[in-house]
Amino acid sequence: MIVPGYLYELSAAYIFIFLIREYIAWKRILPLKYFFTPVITALAVFIVLSSIGCYGIGRYSFLIFSSLIAALIADTLLMIEETSYLKNGIIFFMLGHLFYVAAFSSDITFKKWNIILLIIIALINVVQLKLMKKHAGGMFVPVTLYVIVIDIMGYLAITKLNNGTGPYEIAVAAAAVLFWISDFILSINAFVKKIPHSTVYTWLFYAPAQLLFAWSTVFINRV
Repeated sequence: MIVPGYLYELSAAYIFIFLIREYIAWKRILPLKYFFTPVITALAVFIVLSSIGCYGIGRYSFLIFSSLIAALIADTLLMIEETSYLKNGIIFFMLGHLFYVAAFSSDITFKKWNIILLIIIALINVVQLKLMKKHAGGMFVPVTLYVIVIDIMGYLAITKLNNGTGPYEIAVAAAAVLFWISDFILSINAFVKKIPHSTVYTWLFYAPAQLLFAWSTVFINRV
């Protein structure tokens, strides 16, 4: 299937606005940051809608669309620096990851290297949760649930590589890893130690992850 040119144009706009947002966030120009931040995720939503318009709507594209809508709400809440909406943001991000879990839950396979992946996930979680336990307080339980959900999402996305190494499999696997890194930075900044310009580093990994998830709705139709 031929990919329509407007999908590339939307992606170019996504990257351009993302770079502007990173500069603005670094300079702490908050009014512009509050404008450009949700625009980035909104463009990811438009990429999925454009994909649906081109290839038709299916279970997978609907779930990715739903996840990005939840992420758009979470991004809008978490970008605000004057007031903390962390709890609300976590709820919508968890909802988004549940949609991702549902999207990646079809055609589950298992290979020996998946055991190594599970061990790596477990080791990282032990370190991450041990760090957060000292500072998260009453948020530790919901944060732990969130970590479990994102782990399931990541595992299912990465093990798509069991089925091949096409654009779709590589895209969702790479997106999951980028999302993990972004989420780790966010959790350390929120519960362990404030990281200067943390939002810049978080989005450095988060934005490419969401772009890849959006494009996965194109790749999955180009089998």
